[in-house]
Amino acid sequence: MPELLPIDFPGDRLLTVGFGLALLLAGRRIFWLVLGVVGFFFGFDLASRVLGLESQGLGLLIGLFAGLIGIFVAIFLQKVAVGVAGFLIGGYLVATLLQVDAGNLSAGALVGFVVGGVVCAFLALWLFEAALILLSSVAGAALVMQAVILDPAAAALGFLVLVVVGIAVQAGIGPRRRRPRAREAE
Repeated sequence: MPELLPIDFPGDRLLTVGFGLALLLAGRRIFWLVLGVVGFFFGFDLASRVLGLESQGLGLLIGLFAGLIGIFVAIFLQKVAVGVAGFLIGGYLVATLLQVDAGNLSAGALVGFVVGGVVCAFLALWLFEAALILLSSVAGAALVMQAVILDPAAAALGFLVLVVVGIAVQAGIGPRRRRPRAREAE
């Protein structure tokens, strides 16, 4: 499975799990963070794999810059941000499912990335709230599972379980605590 965050420094797994859990459990409420995290991963991946930059520090700076652009877009251009997030997450999902190596993109892999991205972008715009919950749950689950070393079958099952948990938590599905009733005035 291709890594969404191919960083190698102390605490990188913890950082990946932290970002993943934030997206998985609260992506709908912290939409700006979703776009910032997706922008960071996309920028870092672009710098390290596609552009072939050797400097990890420069890759982190490019990722940080892309993340800040994602946050800016999320705050000021929400509809555009939803489409961009859908496109990037959909493209990454297709690339992950097809086990595409970003360093050796074939024409078919690029078409798959673009088609997956366009489909998810349209879905994200059409079903804004549901798409935000689904896309942030998928992205969060992918990040968490990236940090955990499991065999492929267990990783796939863990990914699906995390996506379902993320959707349930963000959509408010499940048992609800009862609030105490206010005492009626006499």
